[in-house]
Amino acid sequence: MTSTIRGQARPISLAIYLPDLSGGGAERLHVNLAPQFVKAGYRVTFLLDRLGGSLLSQLPQGCAVHALGADRQIRALPKLVRYLKRARPDVLIANMEHMNVMAVLARALARVPTRIIAIQHCALSEQVRRPSLKFRVLPLLFRLVLPFADNIVAVSIGVADDLAEVAGLSRSKITVIYNGVVGSDFEGRLACEPEHPWFAQDWPIILGIGRFVAQKDFTTLIRAFGHVAKVSDARLIILGEGPMHAELQEHVRSLKSLSDRISMPGFLADPLPLLGRARLFVLSSRFEGFGNVVAEALACGTPVVSTDCPHGPAEILDRGRYGALVPVGNAEALGGAILEALNREPDRMALVRRGQMFSVLRCAREYGRLIEDCEARASSCGQIREQAQV
Repeated sequence: MTSTIRGQARPISLAIYLPDLSGGGAERLHVNLAPQFVKAGYRVTFLLDRLGGSLLSQLPQGCAVHALGADRQIRALPKLVRYLKRARPDVLIANMEHMNVMAVLARALARVPTRIIAIQHCALSEQVRRPSLKFRVLPLLFRLVLPFADNIVAVSIGVADDLAEVAGLSRSKITVIYNGVVGSDFEGRLACEPEHPWFAQDWPIILGIGRFVAQKDFTTLIRAFGHVAKVSDARLIILGEGPMHAELQEHVRSLKSLSDRISMPGFLADPLPLLGRARLFVLSSRFEGFGNVVAEALACGTPVVSTDCPHGPAEILDRGRYGALVPVGNAEALGGAILEALNREPDRMALVRRGQMFSVLRCAREYGRLIEDCEARASSCGQIREQAQV
């Protein structure tokens, strides 16, 4: 796709604005989309507040990286203004709440024609519950600033509805694009051997994946596994890292009869080989925006048990058609659903077909339509301005 500026055709320049390239859902989404954007002919730059993250090494050829060198979001604003004045990207995709606000403000201060696509990855109602003032003021900031973005995207219907209600935005102005998790390399990654010795045994493996933070509620998963372990020889593996790692390890050690049946080996750059060979994937989150790993599990043919948390998992699982949904924070209900899933033979092909609906190619095409629509509107505005000057 090309942009026409004063009659000259050139590739569309696309900046993807993120805090860094750590292993979060938003970062993985864009690293997955980047090859498709490059293939489409876009000049792609990953614009980061801080240079770093485990996904840096996974960027495809043809992508540039520019770090603003900002340790706090408010300090990124003047640096972002200078970047926009110098680089003048055609389109900037912003992610995360405060970055969405900063992107729109920076464009206004830079006085450049860059088109802004703002993505909301998580339920705003959950974010504003944080004690910090910078989160409590988000509804007001969104109400004042986001209408000036060219497009607002939510990663699930629930996130879109929540955003419209909490921020007072028009729901009709919010586009829903489900994340893409199944790429062209999916089968190859899935074929790799899992990096954990328990898969060499004949035990049913239950897998949990996520950052060790309160949102993921791994404490409830561990308590639920306690119910499962009484009547099953299953093992529980929880992949991830984060500030609650030591607390969760201590909790496992306190459960002396379970300590040798629960493993927390840390972060894995690619958990897909484990996910594909697990008997069951369990999501215990208190809330999610989408839930990439739920869609990945389905695409592997691995059964899923999930909390019915706001907002993405229930949409991915089609309200329970493709996996059990249980109340948030209820260890007994979660344990019961796990046992039922372990004792039932799943229709793995139906799970795979559902998971493949969340393909990277489909997601890239939907974002591509927004990018090209932005450029079409920009070119139209430019032509009108030129005609007015004649």
